[in-house]
Amino acid sequence: MQKTPFQRMYILLRPAGGQATGFARMECQRGRGRLSIHASGLPEKPVRALLLSGDVHSGAVLDLGLLHPMGGQQAALCRDHIGLQGGYQALVLATDWPDAKLLLYGWLRGRPCCTLWQMQESVQRYLAYPAADSAPAPVEYEEKRPERSVLMLRRRVST
Repeated sequence: MQKTPFQRMYILLRPAGGQATGFARMECQRGRGRLSIHASGLPEKPVRALLLSGDVHSGAVLDLGLLHPMGGQQAALCRDHIGLQGGYQALVLATDWPDAKLLLYGWLRGRPCCTLWQMQESVQRYLAYPAADSAPAPVEYEEKRPERSVLMLRRRVST
């Protein structure tokens, strides 16, 4: 019987601003992994979970999908068979497109790899365009004053 290395890590998700809190558990074996995220104090709109690697300009982002907060602004997400051989450095939760704002973050390595504003820039750059499962863009209609119909014009009488 051959032994394969197995790794389990717990990640404390820290607030980037506001009252949100959370944690995640990541398990990895043979370069594939499972990630479970639990968060509370989230806004009542979709929240996107992302794994970040590298810096703002040359970094990679792995989109884990949307969390949909329920009644008490609590949400959970579980993903299986994730490719974790990319050397990801941070787990981030942010509001979804079009107003991407960093909510929670957690380090996957012992020491921080980037600053908070660099993570915010990475999130804004990635969510500058909607992902496949994002909500459609809000449509704004121009308010037009109703114009008078031709039938409403007075008849012209010649004398």
